[in-house]
Amino acid sequence: MNRILWAASVPVAVLAQAPTPAEFNPVLQPGEGFALATPEGAVKAFGEARKEAALGGLAELVWLRLEGDDWGARMVNFKCKGEFNGLRCWNRKGHGKVDLAKAIAESCELAFLAWSLESAERWKKDYGEGVARLRLERAFGPFLGGRLKAGDTLPPLGPEWIGEGDLLRATPETLARWLADPDQEPLRSQCARLLGGAFDGWITKGSDWWFKVGTAAVPGEPGMTSAWVAGCKGDTAVVLQFPKGRGKAEGLARMKVILQLPKK
Repeated sequence: MNRILWAASVPVAVLAQAPTPAEFNPVLQPGEGFALATPEGAVKAFGEARKEAALGGLAELVWLRLEGDDWGARMVNFKCKGEFNGLRCWNRKGHGKVDLAKAIAESCELAFLAWSLESAERWKKDYGEGVARLRLERAFGPFLGGRLKAGDTLPPLGPEWIGEGDLLRATPETLARWLADPDQEPLRSQCARLLGGAFDGWITKGSDWWFKVGTAAVPGEPGMTSAWVAGCKGDTAVVLQFPKGRGKAEGLARMKVILQLPKK
């Protein structure tokens, strides 16, 4: 793991409450992009925050916004054996049986793929192909950038819709703005319930931050990954994007350093 720099320019007192763009000035490592946004539309970008990258595992947040309420009400579950529909899970041994909370916390992309396929079939039955497609386009529009081929029917939902490849892309700045938007309050509230204070065994005592970490492929460099970390405290959103070679655990640790949160 690379050495982590302490963001000494951020006074600890700032983090008693969520920081604001005007008072926040983190020290970043080369290649990092960091953005902080508030629901009023104020966004401050640092480092490579305007550089676009594949969205990767944070596509799960879009699915949670789109279908999370329904999945939660239906108490969905999935048995992750490490492979589904030809896609390998990052956890080669599989996650075992997961519900929505475990799937989002442990980034079980196979569960999200299975549930999204079920949702797509239900949309087509309930609304028809055209409305089903419109539903998908509205949810994922901010991350498609015109890369979805025009059509009147729902496209096949493969791994690219849960963050594989680079169909879905974002910058830290645009993702933070999207996450802090008042329209995303239901998502922020649901993430606070599902992710608040814990991730993969990390406990943030005395904090009401929640964080979602995900990895993404680096286009043109097979086998190489980068990492995203998105989080909120109330309606203030922060997003960190790491350069290639970074993993989930390091991503969360780095975000906690930037925000001066306790490691455990």
